[in-house]
Amino acid sequence: MRGSSTAWVRGVAALVALMTVLTFSAPPCDASDASQAAAPQASEKRSLSASAAAHVAALAPPPRALAQDATTGATGTSRPFFRTPTGVAAIVLIVAGAGYVAYRIPKDNEKVHSPIR
Repeated sequence: MRGSSTAWVRGVAALVALMTVLTFSAPPCDASDASQAAAPQASEKRSLSASAAAHVAALAPPPRALAQDATTGATGTSRPFFRTPTGVAAIVLIVAGAGYVAYRIPKDNEKVHSPIR
């Protein structure tokens, strides 16, 4: 049994080593739509941190993009969640579940018949 487990461990170790080599030897990919002419020349290479910071800055949303729109809150058109049909259904399911648990707790005092015990 020891020989087969050693072969299995060696196979897994070889697979992990191969995946590590492939991961770190692959050239970095650039997902931008910029043409190759706009790519920096060999003498103008940036550091990895500067390149990552420029990439993140290009993908960041405008400062006010995630701000809440003041006009929707002022009109009062939005309803609280528990006043919607989905909210009412959620309340009904919560109350039904709690009621069922309250009903079953006193009746659930039977001994556990486990084959292990």
